[in-house]
Amino acid sequence: MTGDFEAYLGEGANLDELLAMEDAAGIETIILMPSPVMHPDNRAIAAAAAGNPRLIPCACVSAALGDEANAELERALSEDGMQGLKLMPPRHGYRILDASVDPLIEIARAHKVPVTIHSTSSPAHPLEIAVAAGRYPDVPFIMDHMGHRYWADSALAAAQQQDNLWLGTTIAAYEPSMIQAAVDLIGAQRVVFGSNAPRAYPDLAVESIRRLGLPDADQAAIFGDNLAEIYGL
Repeated sequence: MTGDFEAYLGEGANLDELLAMEDAAGIETIILMPSPVMHPDNRAIAAAAAGNPRLIPCACVSAALGDEANAELERALSEDGMQGLKLMPPRHGYRILDASVDPLIEIARAHKVPVTIHSTSSPAHPLEIAVAAGRYPDVPFIMDHMGHRYWADSALAAAQQQDNLWLGTTIAAYEPSMIQAAVDLIGAQRVVFGSNAPRAYPDLAVESIRRLGLPDADQAAIFGDNLAEIYGL
């Protein structure tokens, strides 16, 4: 299996166009997310994914909305069959370590789904994400962008601290030395491919990583096996 842990619907491409981009990259399974506006349209994502085995819907909510976000996530996971949570602290205006985030991760844990977190400087610095992951050792976390670019060293340190934290290649793939550093330090089993499509081209991201010449087993882990483990596929 090959997979992409992060692609968006409503970010400049319709579903057919998005699938064509993934086809060009040889990607079979796609974690599909809504555009991360303040009130993401999770139901549209669930509807788009319905009946298509390639698509796994992932909910996005803003912890800044408090109880409203908690209720939305519970509904998305329990009623609409969504299978993950995406958090975007910089876009939504909260810190990843704010108390308002804990109920969302508790809901994800109760439903046994993974949590993807956008990484940047604070309010979602890689070391802050490590603290969040450390509070919930039984929840799989993906660090989107693996700290690209200025916090990459902190991303590696974070992954060394928490073995339930995977580094996602979104955007970082275009500087493949970051991927090589992660494989060298924490192993390919802790790196997971993501494209950020349609704002980035999945086929270019795949080719960038393939040019590293990693062993076949490492490539298989990055391009699909790790995603299967994280999402229980």
